[in-house]
Amino acid sequence: MPIVILTVALIFSSEYQEFKKHSNGNGAYSISFVAPCETGLRDTGYALAPAKFVLFKQKPLNNKEVGPVCGE
Repeated sequence: MPIVILTVALIFSSEYQEFKKHSNGNGAYSISFVAPCETGLRDTGYALAPAKFVLFKQKPLNNKEVGPVCGE
């Protein structure tokens, strides 16, 4: 059981590091429930969706409206 927990923690940690790398540095988020969604890089940033949905979308730095969340 500890190996499973460690494996899940490492996978989530690597996904978070990828998300952080593509962040715009803005700490403001909007609630944007989108399902289904796969984790990965999009034109509008990186979608972190380990449970196949996105709950928060990082707001742009220029205070414009939040764009698409997980559209392909």
